[in-house]
Amino acid sequence: MKIELRYFTGTGNSLKVLETCKFIFNESGNHANISEVSTNETNIQGSGLLGFCFPVYAFGIPRICSKYLKGINKFQKKQKVFILITAGYLDESGFAIKECERILSKKNCEIIYSGVVQMPINWTTSPKPPFPPAKEEAIRIIKKGEIKTKEIANDILNEVRKYHSFNYPKRYSKTRFYWDYLMFKYLGIQNMWRWFNVYNTCNGCQLCAKICPTNSIRMIDKKPVWSKTCEQCMRCVNFCPKESIYQSQGGDTKGKNKYHEPSFKPKPNNNSAQHFA
Repeated sequence: MKIELRYFTGTGNSLKVLETCKFIFNESGNHANISEVSTNETNIQGSGLLGFCFPVYAFGIPRICSKYLKGINKFQKKQKVFILITAGYLDESGFAIKECERILSKKNCEIIYSGVVQMPINWTTSPKPPFPPAKEEAIRIIKKGEIKTKEIANDILNEVRKYHSFNYPKRYSKTRFYWDYLMFKYLGIQNMWRWFNVYNTCNGCQLCAKICPTNSIRMIDKKPVWSKTCEQCMRCVNFCPKESIYQSQGGDTKGKNKYHEPSFKPKPNNNSAQHFA
């Protein structure tokens, strides 16, 4: 069976999950192909199975993921689809899966499986806990996530249908839940890119601009400047070799753990040349 897999990731969690799925699928005699989402891709050729894995950002999916899904052409034949979400806590995926389902239901897709995989938190600029875990704890969480993902992949191959049920996070009141979701979705994400800054340890190495997955960073006077397409994915923060990137409004990063999935090696973005001024 031909299987197409698509992901978006900031620091490697969602890629790790789909790579694990790909291994199980191929080991079972299937042919799985995996690639990062691109809004230039509008036509996904029909396959036996199509899988998506996205991170949850403030109880929803990143804007680029929503835009990507909306831009996909409607499938001529019913397309079987599974949806996986990576989250720091299993009960905090919020509306992420529902957002995917709502869009894909208009694309002639049949959702055969949906689930959430816990992976390490990467939101280093959070003004309050929880913060990214220490290295040893992160590895423990990743290993547990791998085991869970292998179970999911085998369930999918065995045509076991499971669906994630929406729930309110245990550590949030309903009011707080909706407040955070709506504030981030309709106000925060529109402005949080303005809060990024660098400590005086920044040496202008340009790595942040080169690996930004949304091409949202330009180098001006040897310092990074962010733009409104920033998804708050935290790749720049967690890969900065000098640990120089922080956010105002309580987003100090000095002394905090930095996190990215150990095997994740982000490639320079396709339009890196335009980011240097």
